[in-house]
Amino acid sequence: MQLRPEIELVEVSGRSLRIIDAHLITDGPIGHDLPDRGVVLTAGPDGYTARWSRGFVNLPGLARAFVGGATGGALFRLLGLPGAVLGAVIAVGLARTAKDRPTTVPDPTVTVVEDGPDLVLRSADLASLVFAVMELTGATGPVTVSPALQQPSLTDSEAVRLDDVGGLDEVVAQFRDVAVSFRHPEVMARWGATRPQGILLYGPPGTGKTMLARALANEIGGELREIRTPEILDKWVGNSEKNIQRIFADARRLDHPTVLLFDEFDSIISYTGAAFDAAGQMINAVAGIFKQEMNTLIEHNPNVIVVATTNFPDRVDSSLIRSGRFDLKLAVPPPGPAARADILGKLLRRLIARHEVGGFRLFADDVDVPALAAAATGLTGADFKEALRRAQLDKAMHEARQGRPPSPITQADLLAVIAAVRPTA
Repeated sequence: MQLRPEIELVEVSGRSLRIIDAHLITDGPIGHDLPDRGVVLTAGPDGYTARWSRGFVNLPGLARAFVGGATGGALFRLLGLPGAVLGAVIAVGLARTAKDRPTTVPDPTVTVVEDGPDLVLRSADLASLVFAVMELTGATGPVTVSPALQQPSLTDSEAVRLDDVGGLDEVVAQFRDVAVSFRHPEVMARWGATRPQGILLYGPPGTGKTMLARALANEIGGELREIRTPEILDKWVGNSEKNIQRIFADARRLDHPTVLLFDEFDSIISYTGAAFDAAGQMINAVAGIFKQEMNTLIEHNPNVIVVATTNFPDRVDSSLIRSGRFDLKLAVPPPGPAARADILGKLLRRLIARHEVGGFRLFADDVDVPALAAAATGLTGADFKEALRRAQLDKAMHEARQGRPPSPITQADLLAVIAAVRPTA
């Protein structure tokens, strides 16, 4: 199983380019090493585009270069100016100089046009485009381009996509269909088709139910709004009913795609039936309001889809999750051997892509994913994450104590932590 990305090395006229996982570079932004030069790379159906803002200079970086130290102190004494001010002055001069640079490149396959103060370059060949940008900006390389980098503000769980979900091919396929229906409302309207209004995910803990909801939100280009028990249930009479009404009223006003997630649904709204006390009456009232709201939510706001998860489907009243309210009811079972290998392989690739930089190796070459999956009977995706966390922590603590990096995580290390993890399911 290929864990590390495919790398293509290209060299032209003393300039080097590394293209990582070119087959994963699709429509949209492209990750690269030139943003500090004011360069934005994108991929589209007709090829690749680079926009170079010639007036762009990294002011904070220049300012930092002149703050403190011998150089900053000498300039301060010479001109009587703070280092940050000197950095800004020099940045303006560099920006003016950049605008005077050539606007043509020797490669005939690359077109260059001026757009105000910017230059826009286009080419059907990614390598040719990047080398042309390097020529204009004065970058000597090596430069690396790769599939669009994750936004730094996002955590792993927030940035997850359906491609990151392992071992649940049938469930993921149905989620992809839901995402497509969101992205093509005009087609749905033409055929009078209605996408699912609600999805119920059920199965043991740790099998990826919440992760699927997050992935769906990202696939539709929307947000995840997670509803937790304290947001609904209240000890004061009547407040729980008001809370559920408010949640749906807010959902009806949303003007962008949103996944409304009721995690651990059975702990929020579990059953309806004979009420012998105030708590039972409250549960019945909340369940009744929930059913009424679900009946018409998609008609009032097609931007919202409801996802509910539960570890105990037998505790949820069937009237709450009937078709028309929850049209898809999908089992999320513990993974089998092939699914475990798929999950573990994707987790390892994400860790490698994030942490193996500058020659640092996180995992040794002897890591055998199928063998690890075979030894991990009963483990779920959550268990694998815990096992990898332990392996990473053990190596980090070794370096912190000894003051020198240990060897990468080996197959034996992973087998040891897998054996030590208690299966969640």
